[in-house]
Amino acid sequence: MHRALLISEVLLEIFAHVNKNLGPRPAGKKPSLEALARTCKAFHEPAMDMLWADLDGITPLLGCVPRLHRLIYPSGSKPLTWDWSEGVEPLSEHEAHQFLDHAARVRSLCISCSEDLHLFAALPIETCMFPRLLSLAFIVRRLQHKYLYLFLPPTLRRCVLSVINPELKSLATRCAALEHLSLKIPEWERQSADDRILLSDSVRLCKQLVTLSCLPLDWAAWMHLSDLPSLLKVSVREPRSASRWSLDRDIVNFAPFLNVTTLSFNVNTAAYAITVMQHSEFPSLKEFEMVADVLPCAEAEQLCRALSQCKAEQTLEHIGIASHVPKFQQFSLGSLAALTQLLCFTHLRTVRLNLHYCIHIDNDLLLEVMSSWPHIRSLELVDSQMPPAVTFRGLFAALRLCPHLHTLRILMDAVNIDFDPTAETFQHTTLQKLDLTRSDVADAEAVARIICSVLPCVGRILTRRDQWNAGVVFQKEWDEVNRHLDYLKPSVVVGGDITGTVAKS
Repeated sequence: MHRALLISEVLLEIFAHVNKNLGPRPAGKKPSLEALARTCKAFHEPAMDMLWADLDGITPLLGCVPRLHRLIYPSGSKPLTWDWSEGVEPLSEHEAHQFLDHAARVRSLCISCSEDLHLFAALPIETCMFPRLLSLAFIVRRLQHKYLYLFLPPTLRRCVLSVINPELKSLATRCAALEHLSLKIPEWERQSADDRILLSDSVRLCKQLVTLSCLPLDWAAWMHLSDLPSLLKVSVREPRSASRWSLDRDIVNFAPFLNVTTLSFNVNTAAYAITVMQHSEFPSLKEFEMVADVLPCAEAEQLCRALSQCKAEQTLEHIGIASHVPKFQQFSLGSLAALTQLLCFTHLRTVRLNLHYCIHIDNDLLLEVMSSWPHIRSLELVDSQMPPAVTFRGLFAALRLCPHLHTLRILMDAVNIDFDPTAETFQHTTLQKLDLTRSDVADAEAVARIICSVLPCVGRILTRRDQWNAGVVFQKEWDEVNRHLDYLKPSVVVGGDITGTVAKS
């Protein structure tokens, strides 16, 4: 054997290269790594480390116990069933050592089946089964979370849980180096007031968080997060079955979230998010997302105003705000204010606003928007409850101010055509994806000729067949527009990868 292979660093690089080129599926990696482990003593340890590094479930490790191996890998063609461990006695002390021989090699572990966790019932509470574990996804039923302590080594950096329970505090204290915490609570899992207190108290024990995804927190937890220099990303999701979570509006402001770059809320109403934003500063914020079931016009304006005052004018590049359920309301000045509050963010690259009765776009406002966002690349301004007021002339005047825009989704007046493509020479050669399908059409061929002339890289208008949330009311009209585009577009479009058919005589 070449002397270079005796250098552990060189050997690990070679094995890592082999492991990477075998692809992501464990089935392809296992035979090759097993063969390397059997080649010689020098290869054995590093190959075994890679073989056991990433596990989806603990069944393969349980197979290292002879008594269980016969149950997991039965002779003949009988497949292994999910309830194979039902009625099986827990591991003895000797069998636990057999299990732990390879458990120390595991770095990433995902557990989504809890049927075999009872096999560890006899292990001492101080047992740490995976002393080198870095990433854990523990997606099991609430009753099985009592075994969580077995999977919490001091080395743990990333953890995904499906339940809030008292072991959450153990996670924060035993895993002092924890950087990424995510709670993926099922919608049907009801949370009590005690759960909220437990979650907030546990988050306050985490000192090294980089990313956090969880249910709404109390004020003290937000105060703690604002003091964490390591924190980069916060995501809050409110269960639909939960009662409304609120914050005391009279408490003093948080410290600036100095390094947070991403902030998102998925909530029933915007009240919680508005309160957080009104008392916060995010001088490094790059991405903001909020999805609410219901977002009245007044709350949309409050949210956008709070966002505009969080000191992110020079950093924010992405905004996404959407509501699911239309709530009828009369037109008000808030229909303009919600959008105009965002014009201070001059470095925006992506904006997605999908609201109801909240944004009324006309030619003048669209021109103001485009002039404020010269770097915009993807823009979605949709309010299906408002009458369309943007015309082709207004659209193309605004597009002149955004040379980098490649994706546009907007509601517009495609019936009253006020643009003559034969009298204009303007072309926007960057726009490639255009969605106008929530708009009515009177003359499909005229619309197609305008698009073909001014937007040469738009091969077709996006329709319901291209995205799940597109409107269906005017589907036939826009299908007709696309049929005309197929004839009008040349076989090769400059600046794009769109292919069509040459017009037939």
